[in-house]
Amino acid sequence: MANNDTYGVEEHLASPDVSLGEHVRRRQRELGESLQSRRAIYLDQKFWIILRGVAAGERSAPDEIALLAQIKQAVESGIVFCPISESTFAELLKQEDSATRLATAKLIDELSLGISLIAYDERIELELEYFVRSKAEKRNPVPIRHLVWSKLSYVLGHIHPTNTGFDDATELALQKAFFDHMWTRPLSEIVRILGDSMPPDMSFDYLAGRLNAGNAEHAHELKSFQKTYAIELRGVLNLIAPIGADIVSKMVERVTGRSVPREGPEWSSLVQQWEVFLFKAVEEDDGKNILRTLHINTCLHAAARWNKTQQLEANDFHDFHHACAALAYCEVFLTERSLRAMVTAKHVALDILYGCRVASNVKEGLAALI
Repeated sequence: MANNDTYGVEEHLASPDVSLGEHVRRRQRELGESLQSRRAIYLDQKFWIILRGVAAGERSAPDEIALLAQIKQAVESGIVFCPISESTFAELLKQEDSATRLATAKLIDELSLGISLIAYDERIELELEYFVRSKAEKRNPVPIRHLVWSKLSYVLGHIHPTNTGFDDATELALQKAFFDHMWTRPLSEIVRILGDSMPPDMSFDYLAGRLNAGNAEHAHELKSFQKTYAIELRGVLNLIAPIGADIVSKMVERVTGRSVPREGPEWSSLVQQWEVFLFKAVEEDDGKNILRTLHINTCLHAAARWNKTQQLEANDFHDFHHACAALAYCEVFLTERSLRAMVTAKHVALDILYGCRVASNVKEGLAALI
């Protein structure tokens, strides 16, 4: 093995002081720095299907051909890249025909440069940590946009082998080597391996039905969009405040060496304080700027709820996650007309707030790339 360290295990055995978390963060920082000069162009499923059709010779509309050509040229010239999110991946797996699924994955490999955003939950946690540090330390040494990118093989989040049976140092080296190996795997390879083994997740169908029932029951309470937003924000903070409290607790533990309990009256009080703190924070421009995934998602759910005739459907949740990914960290968002109307409406104006140009047809897409 000493002369044939194919996967870099021995290299990592020589650096046991570098934790797995630090190794991952270094790779992400390097990736983020390499993308500084490129604009991020986010395509939802509609546009990936259009471009795949053009690439396969199945679509011949001049504007569609021009859009693919322009994006390809911009990618090759180092001007743009087209990252995906876990919602793109989930919708890709729902394509029933394995040949078109694989063709879409190959096009994503080419135009994305193998890059995805980190998973939605990871972005929420990253933004919370970044926000906490901005208040505690008054500065963050690494721009957050350098930390939100990963590789396509980790589009659903970072998973590492554990309980390998090796000693701690060897397991750590194996984990880092495995991460490096997966870091380079193309999406098309993963799609080919998965085949038809991953059926579509139907959990959003149940969630849509439950939320529609709750929205109808409480519709009389909604007197304005601002009131609706506040109700939605309080609801989501029930889930997010414990994450903020945990981040602060870990910071305290590192400084004091004292363990902070995650249960009991003291913990409950800390979580409640974080609910109040985050609610007030998102009222401020700085809070909206850093906690952008939280703000965008809350706006979209509030907008859907404020439109009392709208019934949520399972695909709406993927659309909302597309919007959270695109508006927060990309310069251009190519999407459906209905979602474009929602995110650009005057009472939310998320496109203006985050400087993301939103287009819903091919002509608009061509103009947005200029």
